[in-house]
Amino acid sequence: MSDPSDAFRAITAEDMTMPPGWSVSSGQTFLYTKEEQTLVQQARTFAQREIAPTAAAAHRRVKELKVTWEGRERRDRLRALAMAYLKTLAEAGMTGALFPEAYGGNGRGVVAECLVDEELAAAGHPADTIRSVSLTLGTVSILRYGTEAQKKRHIPPRLRGDELAALAITEPQIGSDTSRMETRATLRGDRWVINGQKRFITGGGLADHLTLFAITDGAVHPHKGMSTFIVPMDHPGVTIRRQIDEALMGDLIDNVWIELADVDVPRENLLGPLNGGYQVLMDELDTERVTYCMAALGSARRCLEVAAEYSTKRVQFKRPIATFEGVSFKLAEMYAALDAARQVTYRTAKMIEAGVPAQRESAVTKLVVAENVWKIVDHAMQVLGGIGYTSDFPVQQIFRNARLMRIGAGSDEIMKFLIARELLKEVGSRR
Repeated sequence: MSDPSDAFRAITAEDMTMPPGWSVSSGQTFLYTKEEQTLVQQARTFAQREIAPTAAAAHRRVKELKVTWEGRERRDRLRALAMAYLKTLAEAGMTGALFPEAYGGNGRGVVAECLVDEELAAAGHPADTIRSVSLTLGTVSILRYGTEAQKKRHIPPRLRGDELAALAITEPQIGSDTSRMETRATLRGDRWVINGQKRFITGGGLADHLTLFAITDGAVHPHKGMSTFIVPMDHPGVTIRRQIDEALMGDLIDNVWIELADVDVPRENLLGPLNGGYQVLMDELDTERVTYCMAALGSARRCLEVAAEYSTKRVQFKRPIATFEGVSFKLAEMYAALDAARQVTYRTAKMIEAGVPAQRESAVTKLVVAENVWKIVDHAMQVLGGIGYTSDFPVQQIFRNARLMRIGAGSDEIMKFLIARELLKEVGSRR
């Protein structure tokens, strides 16, 4: 007869025995085309077979590197991990959905990218954030606004995992209000000279190049005098002023404060039209938000799956905690929030892919997903109880990421402002 105390022991990650590739089912698949359903299964199988088994060890390795090393040595070791991850994805064809075959992609589009994003994020590798930053934030603008030479120079190596990129918008004095941007670029002969500072640049310390925004005409409103540039991180005058301490110690996130002092880049490093940077930025943000949302939903789905399985194995008061309404109702709310948020994201991705203006819809998506993901992860933490707060389970890591989502890529408040502004414009136009 087994020891009755076994019924009250803590459940650990080793007790989680759902078969690899399992995922909670969703009515969402009804909306997908056959090709999209096939892609989901391919991405899920790959992620669960190749990525998930190494994710926990990779998190421990990242934490170790961040504690043990500093400066150049730390950067090089973290870069090596990120690039190895990207190379693995590239070999499986998981990096090129947003990019045409001419530049090394597969040209499947924004929806396909979102579907892959969810599955990769659900696998939980710490370098997945760098993948999103490098291939979406730092590179989509080059695809849409770059010259042919810029596209051929930067896109293929990034899709192969040979080059990393980051987006540089935020400054010490500007965040949501880009109209106060202070970084300046002045044309001197055939070179642009850039001076200023950029802060909270995710992936900036690991990147080879920045997609950077600066004011090029100070005589007009900043939104009409802003331009975009491709800036090498190893260029003279580019200095990492500070490595910002991040709470996400187990994630391969490198967050830096960058100073640019007389950084002169060739004239051809201008990305898109002169003084057209604000449109470049707005266009980039719509795609960034929808892919960011789908990745966040992948992490939230993982929390739901972990919490649901745990609840069937954790025994209290001589019964699995899943049999208590206080737990099962939380699981129901988590599923409903996940399903609703995914459908909103899919709708907006379809709009962007079709070239339909979606600024309001992308803001709605970001707001709804941020709030729903926070609810899902918070409930998962509650279902797991004390062990969910430890590093034995991935929920504590995702919990911190989920809170960041309500700030990064546009805060909840800014999303509400954008939604209300567009709504009231529509009301006013009908009078």
